[in-house]
Amino acid sequence: MVNKIRDFIRKNSVLISFLLVFLGFMYLKIANLQNYYFYNGRVIELNRITSKHRVAGKSGRGIFYISKKIPKIEYYVNKDTVQCDQGELKLVTNFKINEKITVLVEKENLYHTKIFSLFYYWIEYNELILVLLSFLFILGFIKNFV
Repeated sequence: MVNKIRDFIRKNSVLISFLLVFLGFMYLKIANLQNYYFYNGRVIELNRITSKHRVAGKSGRGIFYISKKIPKIEYYVNKDTVQCDQGELKLVTNFKINEKITVLVEKENLYHTKIFSLFYYWIEYNELILVLLSFLFILGFIKNFV
């Protein structure tokens, strides 16, 4: 019986590693929602920003530009309207003006807001790196020790 389980885990090591990391990540993100107040809001403006980057190389003359739209939002707290920019550059910003959104406001710091969406709350760059490292660690553990 134990050998059958061990063989199953070895044969499906990638899937099991992915499931363990995914379930752990989802648990932590859902538990973290307790640290926020939820408010209804909307996107009132999209500000285009462009950043300039140099390409490393022998000539060092390569320059390219990255352009993103940063949403300006407003949300409603006890019949008051609060406006703020979501000044972080995110992987994907695909909002439309007057789009209804849910805004998360930290309970500890009322000036820290996030849009409750896939790329503004659920997937952040630093967490993606940790998820990848966790996946590789668990996969390596299964391959070597199970």
